[in-house]
Amino acid sequence: MRWIDYALKKAGASTILEFQKRHGLLETGEADLVTSRRLWDYLVGYQYHRMEPRQTLYQVAQLYHTTIQAIWAGNSGMPPGGPVPGQVIRVPVECRVVPWDAPFESALEQVFLDGLHARCRWLSSEPLTKTRGGRTVWMLRLGTGPRRVMLTGGHHGNEWITSLLLWRLLEDYITAIRDEGALFGFAARGLLRRTTLCMVPLVNPDGADIACGAASPAEMEAAAAMSEHVAFPTGWKANGAGVDLNLNYPVGWEEAKAIKAAAGVTAPTARDYPGQAPLDQPESRALYDYTRRFAPHAVAAFHTQGGEIYAADRRGKIPDEALAKRLASASGYRLCDPAPESAHGGYRDWFLEEYHRPAFTIEAGHGENPLPLSDLPQLYEENLPIFALFLAMT
Repeated sequence: MRWIDYALKKAGASTILEFQKRHGLLETGEADLVTSRRLWDYLVGYQYHRMEPRQTLYQVAQLYHTTIQAIWAGNSGMPPGGPVPGQVIRVPVECRVVPWDAPFESALEQVFLDGLHARCRWLSSEPLTKTRGGRTVWMLRLGTGPRRVMLTGGHHGNEWITSLLLWRLLEDYITAIRDEGALFGFAARGLLRRTTLCMVPLVNPDGADIACGAASPAEMEAAAAMSEHVAFPTGWKANGAGVDLNLNYPVGWEEAKAIKAAAGVTAPTARDYPGQAPLDQPESRALYDYTRRFAPHAVAAFHTQGGEIYAADRRGKIPDEALAKRLASASGYRLCDPAPESAHGGYRDWFLEEYHRPAFTIEAGHGENPLPLSDLPQLYEENLPIFALFLAMT
């Protein structure tokens, strides 16, 4: 099973038998119920502990090689004096929730979400919608400040690495908050008090699973039939219905439709089909509706690739040119305009048109899509400044 191999790697074991020996489990060499439960602890990055009589949090922290602060951060509703005997608490284990080498598919989002909730009681989440394939589009929210910013990733199936990037950035922000540390030089708890972050790490889970070969056989077969002119599955950009979600917003949609029709795209396919009407897909409609309710002061949509930042609206105006230049300078990305054939129908385009507030498309990384997982550390280094400056809005 793929998840077992992933959990073993996070636990630092090469085989199930080695894992069982390390943890004092019955050495069967098989993923029995007890072993699977212990492996799951490493998958999500925490385990449950029932408090014993007269046991202190310090003793629990010593037992699990963690800190009292980390335990407090991941448990809401604990009495002021600490947990009472018999109370079950969550304790983080010694591994990251979002590692560099996660074998991505959309189901991992639930694992990341579970693990980060257990490390940050201030994090909230809710499902925005269900996709055609029955997958959940998740919205995460963190912070209490009056400034509101919104970050999105994974609009295109074969750009799934942007979702991992955002999850990784979020985990490090949470860790800095817990440890009263800094994020790119900014005090993390100060950012938490000043800014409310809303994040949708994976707008297009159906498309991501198709591009990764992780969708159901029926979904893969249907997608393959729509992929005559692209490498399959790695060239798949659309959602499960064959609609390019970043061409499905109500700004310049008719222009986008005409441009793509002139290029021969008039029906659902692997890329570039804008749909039958604006917002006719559950993913784009849900993101549009939530953005209008949240009314962010700024948004950023993470895509790949090219090392570029798009900041201007369709008239060439940049609402916050100083911020745009800071993002470009800190990341090493070029500040430029998108190609004319890609300047209509997008999420960022719509937000700029309706709100006249800062909005950026971040074309992260260099190479050809899909960028390999080995690029994730470099993407992180380039985009950490963007993430932190966005939270600071400075």
